[in-house]
Amino acid sequence: MEVVILSGNKPIAALAADAIEKLLRRKPDAVLGLATGSSPLPVYNELVLRHERDGLDFSLVRAFALDEYVGLPAATRSPTGR
Repeated sequence: MEVVILSGNKPIAALAADAIEKLLRRKPDAVLGLATGSSPLPVYNELVLRHERDGLDFSLVRAFALDEYVGLPAATRSPTGR
């Protein structure tokens, strides 16, 4: 794991968007687990900008929200029931 300390939302969003963009350029059909809430919004806004400005393509991407399992019985959270 690499820990990077940055000051402010813009550099943090740019770094995270760089990693996602690199993944999508290498694997256009990537599956993304996306956090919900307001914390990741600067990252998502940066990705939208890159889509509009640079043509970053999300057409083959599959994504799911990381909190979609909230409220489900434990047996339905994974194939093993764990």
